[in-house]
Amino acid sequence: MLIRPQELQQDLNRLEEIEKASLRLIVQALVNYRDDAQDVFRHEKDLVADIGEDITREALDKIGMSRIDQRLFGKVDYKRARYLFHPEYAIKQALFVDS
Repeated sequence: MLIRPQELQQDLNRLEEIEKASLRLIVQALVNYRDDAQDVFRHEKDLVADIGEDITREALDKIGMSRIDQRLFGKVDYKRARYLFHPEYAIKQALFVDS
């Protein structure tokens, strides 16, 4: 069942589930990529902020996720329109991650 974002205004527990699931995805992507990230920091000559952006993008791309073909706008390091799947529902999400 695809839920609409407007339904979350009255369902704060579900909203918290979505936030936790999104954060778990990001943390797991970075944990999985941590050894590669150390090598990148060790060998790159770019600014730390630029390296951080690259690592965020590479870690999330490597773990993979569903995708909705929709352009998102903003000055954020990683942005992706995606579906978040839960055993009882699915929701469209604009995922924005700033390093």
